[in-house]
Amino acid sequence: MPRPSMSTPELDAIRRRLLEITGAIIAVDGYDAFSMRRLGKDAGMSASALYRYFPARRNVLVAYWSDALGELTRRGDAVSRDNADPIAKLKAMLLAYADFAIEDRDRFRVLFIENDKGQFADLVALDAAVRPYRLFIETVGAAIEARQIRPLPEAVAAQILWGAVHGVLTLAATVSEIDFGNVRDLAVIAADTALRGLSAGEQEAPDAA
Repeated sequence: MPRPSMSTPELDAIRRRLLEITGAIIAVDGYDAFSMRRLGKDAGMSASALYRYFPARRNVLVAYWSDALGELTRRGDAVSRDNADPIAKLKAMLLAYADFAIEDRDRFRVLFIENDKGQFADLVALDAAVRPYRLFIETVGAAIEARQIRPLPEAVAAQILWGAVHGVLTLAATVSEIDFGNVRDLAVIAADTALRGLSAGEQEAPDAA
């Protein structure tokens, strides 16, 4: 007897569950531990059932990356529309990134901590993959042009700001032996401190030796 067809919402729900399981596997055991057999085992699905949704391991991983980057892009676009002032926009972007990391630590680890050993260089080369960072760079440029932060190269200023918040999030996600308290509050302090340190009103830092 033929298998009854599933509705689009039902298919999407199973696909989302498979991607969530994918993220959990990689976050705990790394990319090398992920396989279609492992995914099927953890999902309680046969290989034939699994291939109905994803034909190969790479398809699962590309879907996972694409979904996560798409969500990060939507958050960045939303805060960009809602904030006209460049400094307010930069802080909102940094905190949107923090919320993205805090809400799903597995997803954060898969995207920004685990080493994919170059598997997805072609995906990262796509415009959609770098859109959140490009938007952040553009906003840093607007803040520099408005003389709100010091006239550093845009990429340098962006990396300092992102690094301040990313460092807090990474430590909280990877160092279980230390109690970081409310990570969202810590991210706010990191963002405020980095923005204040780059403020055009602050004394210029000395040249590196």
